[in-house]
Amino acid sequence: MERRNFIKSTLIASGSLLLGGAAIHRFLNDKEPAESPLPPAIERIHQGNGKNVLVLMSAGTRHGNTDRLTDAYIRGLVERDHSVTKVYLGSIRIEGCRGCGACQRPGRRCVVRDGMQEIYPLFAECDTVVMASPLYFWTITARLKAFIERLYAISVDDKYPSKDTVLLMTAGDDKETTFDYPVQYFRVISQVLGGNEKGIYCAGGCTGCEKTARNIDKKHLDNAYQMGLEL
Repeated sequence: MERRNFIKSTLIASGSLLLGGAAIHRFLNDKEPAESPLPPAIERIHQGNGKNVLVLMSAGTRHGNTDRLTDAYIRGLVERDHSVTKVYLGSIRIEGCRGCGACQRPGRRCVVRDGMQEIYPLFAECDTVVMASPLYFWTITARLKAFIERLYAISVDDKYPSKDTVLLMTAGDDKETTFDYPVQYFRVISQVLGGNEKGIYCAGGCTGCEKTARNIDKKHLDNAYQMGLEL
């Protein structure tokens, strides 16, 4: 018996407690399946004559409730002829701030080399930053929080560029206090970025991953669209 066939037979017979089923499957297949490329993490949606808007969609699921709410808002922006760039933070590796302080010393360079290097120029050139997030554990996503932390690298004497700010959120709960914590945090960030808050829309009562299908009420999509028209 050839050595490879012998190993295959041995793995199958023993159940391979060490490698596990997934590893056995990869080993037994002569050819690894080609990896399908991820959708673009950064999309230049529209180039217009209005504001330059950077949209940060931080949900892990595309075409879910937060993404749909975000796209409804973007439709309004496009109709107003604003330039729109949409970034899927879930498709980009972004670490949180390490607190090392290197960015504040001579050279002013963040030592963490990751997806933020693509986003810094987009943030620098935008007039408006839109933060879109589902409610995870009573606040915004870790992805969006990591982005916010890493803005420290572009601060000078703890001062930041002035930007218009917008918050879009979804949640399964629909209580009066559901969005209190993330809205409070967003308003702090908005003040840090110049205090130019341009809108908050929080869509409660959405069906999340616990159900067989995600669902967001059409009224939320219509309201977000209208908010986009008003920017």
